[in-house]
Amino acid sequence: MNYLRVAFAVVIVWVGALAVLSQPDWLTYIVVGSGALILLLTLLMEGRIRQGDPRQVLTGGIGLILGLMLAGILVAVLSRLPFTAVFFEGGTLLAMFALVLLFFVCGYLGAVTGRAVTYDLTLFRQPEQDGGSKSRFLVGEKSLIDGRIVKLAESPILSGEIIVPRFVVDQLNQLAASHVPMEKFRGERGLESLRRLQQNRMRAVFIRELDLLHGEIEGVLDYAVQHDARIVTQNPAMIKEANRRGIPVVNLSEIAAMLEPEVLSGDEVVVRLVKPGKEKDQAVGYLENGNMVVVENARDDVGRMVRIAVTGIHQTRAGTLIFGNKKSEESPAPAET
Repeated sequence: MNYLRVAFAVVIVWVGALAVLSQPDWLTYIVVGSGALILLLTLLMEGRIRQGDPRQVLTGGIGLILGLMLAGILVAVLSRLPFTAVFFEGGTLLAMFALVLLFFVCGYLGAVTGRAVTYDLTLFRQPEQDGGSKSRFLVGEKSLIDGRIVKLAESPILSGEIIVPRFVVDQLNQLAASHVPMEKFRGERGLESLRRLQQNRMRAVFIRELDLLHGEIEGVLDYAVQHDARIVTQNPAMIKEANRRGIPVVNLSEIAAMLEPEVLSGDEVVVRLVKPGKEKDQAVGYLENGNMVVVENARDDVGRMVRIAVTGIHQTRAGTLIFGNKKSEESPAPAET
């Protein structure tokens, strides 16, 4: 559809240029300038419509029409009242401004109200499946970078629609394009998790535009309330606010802590090293649960999968810090699961 937008813009600009060349006066400039502004607004609205929920677009449009009709009724009533008829029929600039403001306010309030009541209408309620309502899970940036949501989506625990906000995808693309190795790794891992989710035929994955007027956390929570969705996140601030508002939260870290066995000194684990450590010859990697692993004498193995023997465990505010030594090359590391 991009070529249609380009053709539409080219035709409008061409007609406007011909009009200016054939009749160069102030009225032509006003009309052509207004047309250019309308063209820009139309393209912006078309992009929002394509990215938004079609149901909200429909109810917002209906609300806009009803709001404009209400404004027309108010103008008709006010023009018949003795103390306001003179003002509206005077034809002054102030009267014109009042009319435009009245139509704008009523139309805007109608559109906002229409969007707000979308999911309260019986017509747009999700049908029940298997005796229950359709589940939706709103996934954040850290959950995609974490990667465990891919495996969770393959199980019945996360059965339902998976919704990824558009701004989360944009953030992952920015990280993937970063020149900082750690940020680049996190962004690429998050995008890879998204691709694997989209390839899962058992789960429907949607990328939706969220209203972030009041911030990312409020936008995600409002969307969850409107769509009756659960939030999959590890953000403490979002978890706290969601619990306060009674919104269900799926915390991957809590699930992993309950299901995964603890790593003890002497255990052997396989980890991918992603960056050099602070000390000489050290390298740093991360387990699937997000715990940092510091490996001695492994700086030359950054970017590889290695088997290590755990030599120590240290609890920090950020999580569990694991220390280990690289095992001999004689026992090759198995493929990552």
